Amino acid sequence: MKVFSRISWFAGVLSIALLGGCSSITQPVTDWFEDEEVLAVRTLEPITNVVDMTVQWQRDVGNGIGDYFSRLQPQVANGKVFAADRQGLIVAFDSRGQTLWQTRINDSDSFFSSAPSAKLAGGITISEAHIWIGSEDGRLLGLNQETGAIEKDIDVAGEIIAAPSVGDGLVVVNTTSGRLFAYNIDTGEEAWMHESDVPPLSLRGTSSPLVANGGVLVGTAAGKLQVNIVDSGLVAWEATVTTPSGATELERIIDVDSQPLIVGANVYIVSFNGALTAVELRSGRVVWKREYASYRNLTLAGNRLIVSDINGNIFALDVRNGVEMWSQSTFKGRDLTAGVMLGKYLAFGDNFGVIHLVDPIDGSLVSRKTLGNDKDERFFAPGVVVNNTLYIQNAQGTLFALGSE
Repeated sequence: MKVFSRISWFAGVLSIALLGGCSSITQPVTDWFEDEEVLAVRTLEPITNVVDMTVQWQRDVGNGIGDYFSRLQPQVANGKVFAADRQGLIVAFDSRGQTLWQTRINDSDSFFSSAPSAKLAGGITISEAHIWIGSEDGRLLGLNQETGAIEKDIDVAGEIIAAPSVGDGLVVVNTTSGRLFAYNIDTGEEAWMHESDVPPLSLRGTSSPLVANGGVLVGTAAGKLQVNIVDSGLVAWEATVTTPSGATELERIIDVDSQPLIVGANVYIVSFNGALTAVELRSGRVVWKREYASYRNLTLAGNRLIVSDINGNIFALDVRNGVEMWSQSTFKGRDLTAGVMLGKYLAFGDNFGVIHLVDPIDGSLVSRKTLGNDKDERFFAPGVVVNNTLYIQNAQGTLFALGSE
């Protein structure tokens, strides 16, 4: 049986609350129970915004995620913005924030009782006609993009807490039990399943698979990058990203929870215990390896790989050889999301409800926008950028459309 553990640093940063201030200065809001270390993390040095971020609109999407770790994030397709909450509300908006439709999973038929939570956690993925989302109860749902009708409801043997992947006529999901499932996107029938070894102690997370180049690429809880042949599910190759080290079971956790990133002939992936690895896509040969620890997805900015590590630091590495080009330690302890490109700059959310813009060339701070002051307003997952607008959702469920000028 798989046993999960929330690491002490992880639980600590997620429990930090409250933030005050404006876009250029972030001042701490003091509480009688906070120590100096927490206040130091809250406090950011003043900056002058080079770029102004403006809230074009914001909408509430259900009740957010509560106190649960989640990778739910909005997605955009065909002029529509899709977002969901953990309870089971899925909403489609137009580009101006007007509601087009909304669907409730597990909607109650009784006036006197509420529906059980759908436990949506796996993130939204877009296919040609549907949006796909998974749940901790092992449901893979396909909703019609135009109407919100649930047209696919597939029972999966395992929890889905990472976004599905779509390609080559399949929708693929990775589960916490180590099983990777591929389903026919039209019929919903299982095409194949592959099971990987899972260590006795693991993070509460899984790698989102990536369907590309005739294969399904995925990180495993055993510290590997695995490629399955898309037609059969057979393993084409495995590359060791990291190996256990340390004296305790906690120190020996080696999960690879980030989604693989393909750039040219190589694929890049990072592990929780500190190994960022470049692997040759054709053969599985390790090209280079560097010591960086993260459970967030990597971001490509020009010829730079951007890493948001477990301590809230940001690093930029040369994608060709792994040479560090710059580092940014201003956000240490703020549990940054992965970065996304907003115009020329990298946008990160943090667990104090603040959006930061960073120049990918030198790591300098460009802008800051405070959108919350409570733990429920923290940003737990990166947003998505379309037409120079950042769509990002906080833990409370508020969806923001942010533009930059």
